[in-house]
Amino acid sequence: MNSFDEIKGLWAKNAASEASLLGKEKVAAVVRSRIRKEKKAIAGYFWLALSYHILIYSSVCWLFIKFRGDNQVMAMCAAVAALYIPFTIVLMRKFKAMYRPDATAKLLDIRCSVRRQYELLSQFFILKKRFDLGGIPITCLVLEGVLFKLYVPGGIIAHLPAALAVYTGIVLIFGTAAWFENRKHFIRPLRRLGFILKDIDYPDFS
Repeated sequence: MNSFDEIKGLWAKNAASEASLLGKEKVAAVVRSRIRKEKKAIAGYFWLALSYHILIYSSVCWLFIKFRGDNQVMAMCAAVAALYIPFTIVLMRKFKAMYRPDATAKLLDIRCSVRRQYELLSQFFILKKRFDLGGIPITCLVLEGVLFKLYVPGGIIAHLPAALAVYTGIVLIFGTAAWFENRKHFIRPLRRLGFILKDIDYPDFS
């Protein structure tokens, strides 16, 4: 009778262990799915940002060639290119570091991967906010300067009040767009990654 009770107890213990393992595997699969979703969102931002940078470089090159000999326009174009090139390099490096396939990762690797992804995205977000503070005003100034030079006789100097109003409007438009972009591609993903980290660190998942 004792042997039968021992066998029964071992059977129940093994069944509970298998159920627990199955539950952890399901949770791990859900976490991996959420990680893939966040990486896909990061990839979407990368291609969008890279396309925007290519558009900036193309426009700068076109203006540089069109107004060749105009030192003012050429200097503004060179300033925009010098401003964006380092940011593009950092963007590509951070993306390469974040977007690495991790389909066969174990639990510990998942935890480290998510934390690393969170830290890299957070670091890049800080850099982008600083870039926006300087890049948006300079880009808007160059854009306004070119527009006034092409379409307004006398340029900015002859129409300072109007130029100031236009500049303020352009900065507000770019600033609002940057705010929505940061919210969609950084603030919300960082919040979701933080939730994933909390789920992974939950005792039942360990």
